[in-house]
Amino acid sequence: MTEIISTDLIFATVTQRGRIVANVALRGITSLTDVLRSIPSLPHGLASVSLRNSTRGWSQTRMVLLS
Repeated sequence: MTEIISTDLIFATVTQRGRIVANVALRGITSLTDVLRSIPSLPHGLASVSLRNSTRGWSQTRMVLLS
């Protein structure tokens, strides 16, 4: 994963089965784990997590298994 520093502004979208289940803007995080922990009530199962770091100018999509 590309570097995330706690002062970066991160936009995260979580999608499951083609449906957006979360769409948030975050600061103060440093990892994908921090992103997922900051979103309450995520359903279990396979999900696509799209991250966009507007501070550093990159975006990335990862598949994760939520449990």
